[in-house]
Amino acid sequence: MTPEINKLVEKGVKKAASLLPYLKDYPATEVVLKENAYLIVNKYKSKENRADLVYLVLDKNTGDLLEFGKHEAYNKKNQTLYPIDKSKEIAVSFMKKLYGEDMAGYQLDGDGVAKVFDGQTNTIQFVRMVNGVPFTDDIIQVQVDHEGQIIGKSLAKSIGKISFAKLDQILSKEKAEKQLSTYMKLWYSLDQDGKTYKLLYVPAFSGKLDAVSGKDSVNMPYHSKVNVKPKGTSQAVVKSREEAQVYLTQRTGYDFSKGNAFFEDLTGEKPVIIDYFWKTHKWEGRTNYSWRTEDGWIGSMLIEPKTGSIVYYRVVDTSVSKASTKKLTQEQALQFAINELAEIVPADTGELLLLQPGEYDESTNQYSFHFVKQEQGIPVEDWRTRILINGSNGKVMGIDLNEKVNGVMLDPKKAISQEKAAAALLKKYPLQLQYILQEEGKASLVYTLPSLFDAKIDALTGEFYTYGPTE
Repeated sequence: MTPEINKLVEKGVKKAASLLPYLKDYPATEVVLKENAYLIVNKYKSKENRADLVYLVLDKNTGDLLEFGKHEAYNKKNQTLYPIDKSKEIAVSFMKKLYGEDMAGYQLDGDGVAKVFDGQTNTIQFVRMVNGVPFTDDIIQVQVDHEGQIIGKSLAKSIGKISFAKLDQILSKEKAEKQLSTYMKLWYSLDQDGKTYKLLYVPAFSGKLDAVSGKDSVNMPYHSKVNVKPKGTSQAVVKSREEAQVYLTQRTGYDFSKGNAFFEDLTGEKPVIIDYFWKTHKWEGRTNYSWRTEDGWIGSMLIEPKTGSIVYYRVVDTSVSKASTKKLTQEQALQFAINELAEIVPADTGELLLLQPGEYDESTNQYSFHFVKQEQGIPVEDWRTRILINGSNGKVMGIDLNEKVNGVMLDPKKAISQEKAAAALLKKYPLQLQYILQEEGKASLVYTLPSLFDAKIDALTGEFYTYGPTE
């Protein structure tokens, strides 16, 4: 501690005390110095009681209050939430006291209600406005508890060294909407009756259009063609738990003897390690071998009992996030996945589509690739093969094989145009102009589509389509 640091801490604590009346109940002070741009000040109710605290994050150069949060060891559950409208008023008043009447350019983000909920606090969300356009990489969340107290604020982004693209060269919204229609692609999706394939339009892009060119702002493939030359090799056969474990160890490199792994036969049950919804209950009637440790599930394998053929497997190393780092690029991982396809797909497999760029999951150090077969040149969502690749060594950590379901395919000649499909989508989800950071220190302008999750349009009626019940 130096006199300079003491002054900064005094300034930050004084500002916090003016905003947070309850801070007077936390007189014991601890300052944490780290090799970064922040000072951490922990305020406790007493030296002995370190469970109840308020932490303050201060700018190391100015002492300005940047972030804070209140934690209590005894948190009363099932408290009645403070009214949301009053919570917004309190949060806005707080932001004005902290930043001034203009709130440093922040405004309520949409309706101001953040899409997070812990059952005890209301989280009010603000977005920074630059040139009248929301800068979505600079979001502040303010927490209001059941008594109407501000008990937390997230860190804002420093925009002093960021250059923002100018508005005078962007496409009009009308031209951007026209460009969006070119990304509307037909695909088939098995309907709830299990017999008919609905013909749908889906937007095959990242959800962000460059506001100047109108092209996808993320330079990655969506619905890109993949040519696979099947090798016609005989498929592996597994007849027992021991054979399954040996196969998985050889394929994935995971040692099932470490970490006190427990084996369970969950035949007829859905595999625990699964990341997306299966429409067909392919686990029913199949052998399901599963392994877990005290840390969680580490592996599952579905086997066709009559033939011993492998339908699905997935292995997750629960220690990977601590021990491994990504080494393969997305393109390298994709090549490993294509090599695996050549080993497992039937000889008559034609051209496949890669639905979207391989997503990388940092918690498992795995890339996930989804490939689909086509009918009349249209991808069939349910004829999907999924490959999971280890991000460090390229080993195949999981496969989920396509199982073709025969059904009626609707005539694509009866489909509405791409333009009409885009118009139906935009009626519910209008394009929004935003600033986003695409490279360090540079904010670009993009037109974004707020939702891609349920952006499926019935290609015959132009209505939104949802599989199963909606919320």
